[in-house]
Amino acid sequence: MLYHQLRKNNLEYLVPPDFMAILSHDFHVNLSRNMSIISELRKIFATFKLAGISFIVLKGIALAECVYSNLGMRGMGDVDLLIRKRDLFNVDRLLTTAGYRPIDSTAVKAFHNPEGYLASLEYHHDSSSPLILHIHWHPVNTSVPATVFSERIDLDRLWKQAITVRIADIETQIFRPEHLIMYLCEHALRVGHSFNHLSLVCDIFFSIKTFESAIDWNFIYEESVHFNLSRFVYYGLSIVKHHTALDIPDSCMNKLKPRDISTGEGIFLRLQRSNRRIRGSSYFIYLAMNKGLSRKLRFITRTFFPPLPILFQRRYGNGLQSAHSYYAARIWEVFSNIANILPIGQRNVR
Repeated sequence: MLYHQLRKNNLEYLVPPDFMAILSHDFHVNLSRNMSIISELRKIFATFKLAGISFIVLKGIALAECVYSNLGMRGMGDVDLLIRKRDLFNVDRLLTTAGYRPIDSTAVKAFHNPEGYLASLEYHHDSSSPLILHIHWHPVNTSVPATVFSERIDLDRLWKQAITVRIADIETQIFRPEHLIMYLCEHALRVGHSFNHLSLVCDIFFSIKTFESAIDWNFIYEESVHFNLSRFVYYGLSIVKHHTALDIPDSCMNKLKPRDISTGEGIFLRLQRSNRRIRGSSYFIYLAMNKGLSRKLRFITRTFFPPLPILFQRRYGNGLQSAHSYYAARIWEVFSNIANILPIGQRNVR
């Protein structure tokens, strides 16, 4: 992105030539990789359409083609597609026939994952294809219990209001702009992300800039409340607004702002505003959404001890290790994140 903006505005003279050469190399490597992914993706899209499988393209390539001004500006690790859950086994069959295999679980096992946890499968090709497919049947995908809001998300409404675009030169769908912004805020604030990469800020920024003339901010507020995502949208937009010159209507922000901001949420926001983007720190927001002591304790317990199939899938486990070893690793992971957050959070509170 930096390379593209420097070239676009004729500002190359501001940086040393050797640094500009590094930026140029990285940009063109990413552009080449994205073009290779698009070439492979075109075949998958055509296969799905021929089989009558509907899908919505999430993040990644959808943003690179529809939101960013140049395909090389946005990198991606995989391609995320949202399907209807009833189509999962058909999609699994089509991808298996095309040489792709799920590496984290199986369609049969993942289909029965508890609601509010992982709702996806990651497919890799048998060869050296650069395309990795992440197939989702719910936009919420996490190993931290998310039932407090995942069950409120109206999937039928997301599907009915999706808009038609062309990606990989094939007509397909993405979320309508308001739903896209809500989704990107929720995604950036997952505990495993917590806005830990500036690309998460850029995704929201450029999405709003691209669709700003069509965005209904009142609709964003109403949908955020309906889906119980208003906290995510408020904090997501607050962080983007802090780091950019983005103009977001005060009327929307004032309505979205929680009336009961917890101490933990205050710590998280201070960390973000002081450029302390620590993975795991958005846990405070999840905790605040679980009202009452009993619900908070249940949420914390389920964070440390999620269903075993979720741990197997998240760690690409084959079940050969004991359940104790998976839970021990989970407990160590959670406490490591806490150790990273608390000292910095305490300093920022002071």
